[in-house]
Amino acid sequence: MTGFEHTQNTKKNAVLVVGGGVAGITASLDLANAGHTVHLVENKSHLGGQVSELDKLYPTDHCAFCPLWTDVKKCMEHSLITVHTLSHVKGLEKENGNCSAVILRSPRYIDEKKCVFCGRCEKECPVGAIHSEWEHLNPPSFVIDEALCTQCGNCTNVCPSDAINMELKEEEIHLLVSYVIWATGFKEADIHHLKEYGSGTHPDIMTSMEFEEWTAEAGTNRGTIIKKSDGAVPANIAFIQCAGARDLRMIPSCSAVCCMHALKQAEWVKRRNKGIDCWIFYTDLRTVGRDYYRYSLRDFEGAGINLVRGRPGLIHPLPGGKGIAVQFENTITQKREIRRFDIVILNGNIQPSLIQLRSEQSEKTVVPQINKEGFVITESDETPDFACGFGLEPADVAESVIQASATAMRVINKESDQW
Repeated sequence: MTGFEHTQNTKKNAVLVVGGGVAGITASLDLANAGHTVHLVENKSHLGGQVSELDKLYPTDHCAFCPLWTDVKKCMEHSLITVHTLSHVKGLEKENGNCSAVILRSPRYIDEKKCVFCGRCEKECPVGAIHSEWEHLNPPSFVIDEALCTQCGNCTNVCPSDAINMELKEEEIHLLVSYVIWATGFKEADIHHLKEYGSGTHPDIMTSMEFEEWTAEAGTNRGTIIKKSDGAVPANIAFIQCAGARDLRMIPSCSAVCCMHALKQAEWVKRRNKGIDCWIFYTDLRTVGRDYYRYSLRDFEGAGINLVRGRPGLIHPLPGGKGIAVQFENTITQKREIRRFDIVILNGNIQPSLIQLRSEQSEKTVVPQINKEGFVITESDETPDFACGFGLEPADVAESVIQASATAMRVINKESDQW
């Protein structure tokens, strides 16, 4: 994913990269390869961001994990990159043209260097507070969820390498950096208040990311397409586009990635079970990337994937939990219909994670200027802030990587001007 390499380790100004998804990883590697010291901050227990939750990537349909793992490993092992997982930016203050950053790091309670990834602690935990990261990370290890842990001591007693320490506390890390890159990606927005979509009213009404996890080949069901409600194979699945997006009540912008995401998910449903009918309800198909339009021109209808132009007006569970009713108008045939579906996927309710900072920022905190939707709207040369990926504008994996390399180049060019 990175664009270039630089063999000299000349000491250059430090850069703080906030967000450990593909954009943050790419920017960090490009900067480090150019000689910059990089502090990469990620609030999850591992790098990879939302891409680590994906099963396949469009338009090639290859595994999402394979190219990501390579760059995660490079990032973890690079001598100029310090990775801060389970961490977030507590504060940023301007200081003589630089930024004084305070990073708050939560304890893992399991030492990655000592953990031998035997899994005994996970098996002995009675409340499921211990879970593994990716098995392929280097080094692999487990992490303990403090909110669930009952301090029973079972895990400590069975750990063969004495890797567990429940006495660890939160740690503040103080850094002085010259530049900050915001690569915080996106999050799924809560659309329970949009009652017509029926979010939360039935276990088989899921968001697209929930469905991705539910059907992933590396997930719980190993790629099998079944219902959450009873474990049965669904007869049909409805994909509802623009659920919460392009909607003045919530997210007025287009999420950019959701049309291709639905097409990909529907195709993989058909690959795994040809007997499942898939329906995609769309406002209009937006396939703007390289080879994306060609992807959308595949024989979807011949494969049992029905494309319906129309936004459903009501999604409601049927009595007794026996399916979900979807009411819609096909704007091409101008017919109004009500159809029963076994699974409904709500697609489009994604927004930049930066929107969370609006309620958290203080007068002393330096954050990029963001609009009410949470996107960065200005990047002034007078401040050390930059942005890339979904925090800057709706962007998929390929676009986020391009933006990240371009942002790293902007930092490198500014550094060159100073020298």
